[in-house]
Amino acid sequence: MTKKNPLMLTTADQWVELESDPLARFAHIPDHEEGVRKAGYSEWGAMSVKDLTPLWLEIYHRTDGLDSDPEFMVVICNHGFYQTVYAESTPAMMNLQARWAPAIQAAAVTQLVGELEAGLYAAPWAVPAAVPTRAAVG
Repeated sequence: MTKKNPLMLTTADQWVELESDPLARFAHIPDHEEGVRKAGYSEWGAMSVKDLTPLWLEIYHRTDGLDSDPEFMVVICNHGFYQTVYAESTPAMMNLQARWAPAIQAAAVTQLVGELEAGLYAAPWAVPAAVPTRAAVG
């Protein structure tokens, strides 16, 4: 199976295959984060909490050399897999985030509900039966 180059979401909302991987020339660097920095990308943000939820995005931004490389690099992660895609511009990045937000939110909520049902957390909103409550008076 031939390895394909990564995909990039364009400002025109189209997925295109890049001619080459912007990180390929730094593949010899054993530390991935250092390779990302050498490629000109820096941490920009994330969607969800890394390693705390079942699905998250790590987002990196690049300001120099945009004539040839995409402005954003996005690493789609779960606990056993990652995939890198790119966004051409800020509007493309916003679109990419909007597309992933429902899946990330659903994964986080599903995990939380499962953990609550398993009794891993005390529900902070639960009122113990022995605590008297008063009706609101208007």
